Amino acid sequence: MSDQNINYTKEAFLHPWNLTFLIVAMFVAFLVSMTALVWPFNTILLMVAAFELIYLGNMPRMERFRRAIRSRRAIEHAKPPSQKELFHGLSKHSQRRYAKLRKLEKQIASNYRKLPYASQGMLDSHVKKINGLLDSFLSLLYQNERYEFSADGSTEREVVDAMEQLRLDMVNDPPRVKAVKARRLRILEQRLDRSKKGQENLEIIKAQLETIIDVTKYIHEQSLTLRNPEEITFQLDTLLQEVEETQASVVEMEEVFSDPVDLLNAMDLFEDSDRDQEELREKGTRVQE
Repeated sequence: MSDQNINYTKEAFLHPWNLTFLIVAMFVAFLVSMTALVWPFNTILLMVAAFELIYLGNMPRMERFRRAIRSRRAIEHAKPPSQKELFHGLSKHSQRRYAKLRKLEKQIASNYRKLPYASQGMLDSHVKKINGLLDSFLSLLYQNERYEFSADGSTEREVVDAMEQLRLDMVNDPPRVKAVKARRLRILEQRLDRSKKGQENLEIIKAQLETIIDVTKYIHEQSLTLRNPEEITFQLDTLLQEVEETQASVVEMEEVFSDPVDLLNAMDLFEDSDRDQEELREKGTRVQE
């Protein structure tokens, strides 16, 4: 994280220990002001002001303090968005889908409260699992929109066409030119692989979303009479496990395909390709001379 985006003086002033010191100092000054003596009050204010100026003049420059602030900012930046942030980040259509399921959840809970008291323990467990399921539903909706935004069938076709054309061009090329084009081909293959994995994840997420909707509707229908409560428990447990596996699979794939080392290697390939092409141009110029 760039230091230009961090106001270290502000961070030092708002540090809990500094705020605690200022509050205690102001409290002591207030107590002293209740007496008839004026000089102790002024002395305390001057000492607090002097200490604060020294503190704010030195603390923001300390590299240890700067590292601690950067580390805290990095942790905050890496934290996943809250449920409220996810919801507001969705399209209106996805927000309505989520709101409908939450409405069904409330109706299920209301129907359960009308059933015999002896069953309330199991019913409370159902409601908690449904709540967890809908939290996952919101996360999957967010991931679904991300993949839909990035997925582009025309881009995949362009990559495939470029690869086919590149392979044809490489057939009669000299070794040096072929090596340069081979590097480009490797990058195109990586782009195609990423695109295919993204489409696969998108299909998995869509299927999982529809499954959650169907199960929630089924439980809503059953909540009127509580038929087969054990079956509902089994379905909820199975679905929760499937959703967790789906989310873990998506996260794992994203981590693999967002490896910064992989991106750096791709950049090195482009730089090598540029150098090779420059060498070819220089050799061609010397031959013409």
